[in-house]
Amino acid sequence: MIMQIWRIQEMNEQKLEKQRQNLVERGVLSPDEKLYGSITINYTEKLVGRIETWKRGGVAIFTDRQVILTKGFSCEYIHIPYICIKELGKCNQGFFPIGMVITYENRESGEIVTEKISLGKRKKWLQVISEKTGL
Repeated sequence: MIMQIWRIQEMNEQKLEKQRQNLVERGVLSPDEKLYGSITINYTEKLVGRIETWKRGGVAIFTDRQVILTKGFSCEYIHIPYICIKELGKCNQGFFPIGMVITYENRESGEIVTEKISLGKRKKWLQVISEKTGL
């Protein structure tokens, strides 16, 4: 039993390293950045005013320096350094308590932006971000 757990952990570390190398090759991560993991997400898209709708098909990438989001099928990456995160909270996707709200300051424009995403293992990823931001 212990041997099987060790193999799973080793395999997960190998997958993480391979994924990290792919992200470095594509220019998403810097070579010395450590990858904690990634997960598929749903995200909100603003319609008019405060009205928004949930969309499927994004990815959240968690590193030792930042959270990186992609939305839909676009190749655009939203880099959110931990030092820019101002607020962190929970939200629901419909009736399901699986959402996370990240409010941050956009480094390029200086504006405050709020992103709502829903993901599995919300508690784990909230803890990672909380530890890195001190929130």
